[in-house]
Amino acid sequence: MTSQPSFVELRARGAIGWVRADLAPLGLDAFWQPLDALPGAKGRGGVGVVRIGEVDLVVRPYRRGGALGKLLRDRYTRPARSRRELELLDALRNEGVPVVVPVAAVARRSGAFWRLRLATELMPHALPLPAFFAAQPALRRYAAEAVGIVVRLAFAAGLRHPDLHLDNVLCCARGDRVRAVLVDLDRGRMKKPVPQAAIDAMLVRMQRYVVRHRQRLPAIPTRAESMRFLRALGLARDERHAAWRRLLKALRRAVGRRQLAGR
Repeated sequence: MTSQPSFVELRARGAIGWVRADLAPLGLDAFWQPLDALPGAKGRGGVGVVRIGEVDLVVRPYRRGGALGKLLRDRYTRPARSRRELELLDALRNEGVPVVVPVAAVARRSGAFWRLRLATELMPHALPLPAFFAAQPALRRYAAEAVGIVVRLAFAAGLRHPDLHLDNVLCCARGDRVRAVLVDLDRGRMKKPVPQAAIDAMLVRMQRYVVRHRQRLPAIPTRAESMRFLRALGLARDERHAAWRRLLKALRRAVGRRQLAGR
């Protein structure tokens, strides 16, 4: 990671990691200690918290999804996947995009495979957007605006993500305002500029997530909140309504009219 001097590459027998310089002297084993539960955390791998040095961290073990998930679970053929996410988070921060603060990416060999973890700084009192909507109803409109601003900045920085959804955004109250940051950007990448077709695809993916998971989500955005989100993306009034119609049409193709009607 020569392009990221704030991180130090560490190696030990059967292990490798890229650790923020201030925590590098503590070694790799510190990042493999048992995790305390993080209430409300999302993710397949069992996200937890741990204190390393004087820093409270959120640690996300990587776990495969889809068909390979049942077979390989948390095993990967190479150790670099967590490093790529660490680099992406750091690059987005350098572009001024609010994301969780990256601390370390570590990998430990397990037979012929690797197990991976990503560590980021704990954001106290933060909740995924749907849970924040449910917990802070008076702040919902501010949260919708904050999320729109974060997503606009991410697109401007070149973020392309194959599975961007509402649980990828953490929100916390700051008085009568809301701070929002992106989290869990595994498989994302940066490449400027992001064409409108790619932006639309990511926005439709966010809406498809709402439709498919609406029964388990604590709360979902209203149309008015979605319009507030689009305004925060930088769209004028006529552009917002045109975008809404365009995205709704694409969403119908993606999930089907019957499923969308149950929303």
